[in-house]
Amino acid sequence: MEFPGFLGNAPVKEALSRAFSAGRFPHALLFCGEKGSGRRTLAALTAMALVCRNKERAPCGECPSCIRARAGSHPDIRTIEGSGASGALSVDAVRAMLEDAYRMPEEARCSVYIVQLGGNTLEAAQNKLLKLIEEPPDSAVFIMICPSPGAVLPTIRSRAQIFTLRPPGIQEAADWLCKNKGAEPEAALELAGRFGGNLGRMQEALEGAGASQAFITAARVASAIRGPGHGLLKAAAPMQGDRALFRETLERLGLIFRDACVRQAGGESLLSGAPEAVEALRSFSTGRLMALSELTSEALRMLERNANAGLLLTFYCAGLQRRGIPHTLGENKWQK
Repeated sequence: MEFPGFLGNAPVKEALSRAFSAGRFPHALLFCGEKGSGRRTLAALTAMALVCRNKERAPCGECPSCIRARAGSHPDIRTIEGSGASGALSVDAVRAMLEDAYRMPEEARCSVYIVQLGGNTLEAAQNKLLKLIEEPPDSAVFIMICPSPGAVLPTIRSRAQIFTLRPPGIQEAADWLCKNKGAEPEAALELAGRFGGNLGRMQEALEGAGASQAFITAARVASAIRGPGHGLLKAAAPMQGDRALFRETLERLGLIFRDACVRQAGGESLLSGAPEAVEALRSFSTGRLMALSELTSEALRMLERNANAGLLLTFYCAGLQRRGIPHTLGENKWQK
């Protein structure tokens, strides 16, 4: 298999290439990794290779099948996406995929389904997906994408080959940004170091999205945790009444707390792109930072389960202020 545009992750490439060459490609794969790690790029390349007509080099990028796959119009490649702010896969979407999966491919040797699971796909939808990959059609391959293996049921994990993607090296990521996005070498190297080689986040920052409202709000919230309560509430105010902003800010705060933990352990990798906010947390113990990270993850889960955003934001800020986590979030009282 060829992997144009997909950097690093040599063990993943080797395993996929070996299975492809041997003709023993798994019927279900799970690509995991943080946002910007290349999960979608790898899924698209894998799907293209599976429908490619070139028997010597796949994906060749030149045959009619590769051209149609790149354009998103190949009849044997389906992308199944979730809905709502969380991107969680619905039962209806899985049901439709199940009905479609038993058809014969139109052109290729197999039908390929790229399944975007999202971070909190409901168990009912996952159970329906499980039935499909437990007894898969002979002519179908399912490529599932999610943030981490823990986001899916153990029964699904046991029936899929799991690949966890990592960012490429700093220099490799910087070189890619120069070549493909026209960045200046010095700026590219600074971005690569700032975001730990995460190409997706590097591109966001290069295009100006790095200064988005969520980015600014997350940095301000993290910097205000040690201050008076009114300062924290003021920093978090933009999230009030905006669920999409609330969700993205929580995701970025999770990265800030992760980076602060890494710094405490003597590491240098930064994925948040917010060194000032990370520095503001330098005096926090590793245990306290992990508590803040867990609080943020749980708040994100509650938000994606349709928790009342206003109430959740109030309690989240209170949890941050105490630099700890409530013993229980009492899921029922968070629901609308």
